[in-house]
Amino acid sequence: MKARSVDFAKLWEYSVGFYGVWLVHLGRQTGLFETLASSPMSITELVSVTKTYPSAVQAWCSAAIAYGLIIEKKGKVYLKPGMKAMLLDKKNPNYLGGQFSYLALRSLEYSAFEGLFRYGKTHEMSSNINAIEQATDWDHYTFLARVRRDRKLDQLLSRGCRLLDVGCGTGSLLAKMHNVYNKSSFVGIDPSGKAVARARSIAKNKSIKIIKQAGELMTFENEFDIVYLGESLYAARDKERVISNCLRALKNGGTIAIVEGLLPESNLQTDDDRLIMGMELDFALQGYRFMTKKQVAKLLEKFSRVRFEDLGGSVYLVTATRNSFLPY
Repeated sequence: MKARSVDFAKLWEYSVGFYGVWLVHLGRQTGLFETLASSPMSITELVSVTKTYPSAVQAWCSAAIAYGLIIEKKGKVYLKPGMKAMLLDKKNPNYLGGQFSYLALRSLEYSAFEGLFRYGKTHEMSSNINAIEQATDWDHYTFLARVRRDRKLDQLLSRGCRLLDVGCGTGSLLAKMHNVYNKSSFVGIDPSGKAVARARSIAKNKSIKIIKQAGELMTFENEFDIVYLGESLYAARDKERVISNCLRALKNGGTIAIVEGLLPESNLQTDDDRLIMGMELDFALQGYRFMTKKQVAKLLEKFSRVRFEDLGGSVYLVTATRNSFLPY
C-alpha cells in the first residue's frame, strides 16, 4: 500500500480538527473543563457535579482523552496541564477557548452558505451575539494589557480621560476598562439594538454611556482622548467616513486604536495565514472582507505616527495620533 500524501494528511487533520473544535466548546459550555480544573474526579462524579447526561459525558470524556484534552488515571479524569490557561483563563495571552467557541457557534449558521453561493445572499453576524462575545474576549484582554504597558495611555486613563468605543457590541470591553480605570468615563456606540440592550445592562451604575448609532453617523467633536475600534472597522459600509468621524471626535494629540484581523500580503504558509483565510470565507457569508495593512494605512493618512503591532493570529493593534494642525 502506497504511503499517503502530505495533502491527504492535511485534509485528514482538518476533519479531525472539526471535532476538536466541538469537543472544546462543549467542555466549556457545559462546565466540564471548569469542574475538572478545580479537582480531578470520576466520570460519575463529573456527571453529578455538572448535572449532565451520563452517556453524553462518557462519550465526551472518551473523545477528550483521545484528543489529549484530559487524562484518565486510576478511575479519575484530570484536566491536562496547561489546558486551564488555554481554554479557561481569558486573561492569559495563550487563551484559545473563545476562538473554539466562536467557531462552533458560527458553524450553526453555515447552512446559509448555500444562499451565498447560489444567490449572493449574505447573513448578518449580529444574529449570534454569543459567538462575537466569545471571539473578542482575547482581543479585549490583550488590548488592556497593551494599554497598561504604555506609560502615556496608562497614566492618561488612570488620571481620568474619555474613551469612545466605536462598534462596542455588548459593551464588555468598556466594562473591563472601567474595572481598571474607574476615574475615566466611557462611551460606546453600536448600530445593533440587541447588542446595545445588553451593553446597557452591563453598563448600569458605571460611568459608561451606550448609544445606538453607527460609526458613519456619529457627530462627536473634540471630545475624546482615545477612540477604540475593536474588530468593527471591517464591518463598516463607509470606512472612510467612520475614520473621518473618529478624527473629528478626538482631541488634538488624541489616539485612535484599532484591533483588527488583517490579511497577509503574500506567502499564506503559516497557521495564522490559514486561520484568517478560512475566516475570510465566514466573513464573506456576512457580506464583509478583512483588510490589509496598506488599506488601513491609507485610511489613517490624516493621522501621524501610525504603528502596527502584531498581537498574534493575524490580529493587529494599529495606533495613530491626531495631528493638531490637520483639519478633520
